[in-house]
Amino acid sequence: MASRRLKPAQSEAIDKDELRLGHINGVFGLKGEVRLFLYNPNTEMFEGAGGDVVLVDEAGVRSSVTLRSRSGAGKRILGRMAGVDTPEAAGKLVGVEIVLDAAALPEAADDEFYHHELIGLPVRTESGTVLGRLTSIFEGPDTDIWMVSGPDAQSMIPAVRELIIGVDLEQGITVVDGAGQVI
Repeated sequence: MASRRLKPAQSEAIDKDELRLGHINGVFGLKGEVRLFLYNPNTEMFEGAGGDVVLVDEAGVRSSVTLRSRSGAGKRILGRMAGVDTPEAAGKLVGVEIVLDAAALPEAADDEFYHHELIGLPVRTESGTVLGRLTSIFEGPDTDIWMVSGPDAQSMIPAVRELIIGVDLEQGITVVDGAGQVI
C-alpha cells in the first residue's frame, strides 16, 4: 500500500489510531464529483450507500463525511459527498487525505489480515532464525510481496501459503526455512 507524503499540519491532525485510506486528487465533471486515489483501489467500503470517513485538509482541518464511490473510465475511481455539488466545491477538496479509525474497519475473515496489522511484526524462519521485521507490502496482481528488513539484509517474501507457516499478531510471522530472496 503506497501512500504519499503529507503536509506537517495534516500529519499532526491524523490520530495514531486512524488509517490513511487515500486522498482526493482531482475534480471530475460539473456535479461536484472528485477523483479518488485509494491506497486499496479494490475496496468496496464506499460503494452503494458509502462509508463514513474523516477528511483532513492540508491545514489539518478535519471534517466528517459520508463518501460514496463509483468506477470511472479506465482505472479511475470517482467519489461523491453530500453538499459538494459544483466543480468549485470539489476543487477545494483536492489534496485532502481520507482517514478512518482502525476500529471501524470490517472484521477480517479467518487467516486474513489488514496490512497495518502486519507491518512492524517480527519475521522468523521455522527453525527460529530472525529475518527482521516486515517493513512494507507490495501488492501484486496475484500475490503480495512482503519486504522484511533485518540487521544485515532485506528479504522479499511472496505472501503465499506454501511459504507463510503462521501469523500471530502478538508473536509475529513464521516462514519456511529458506523463504525470501535476499536483496
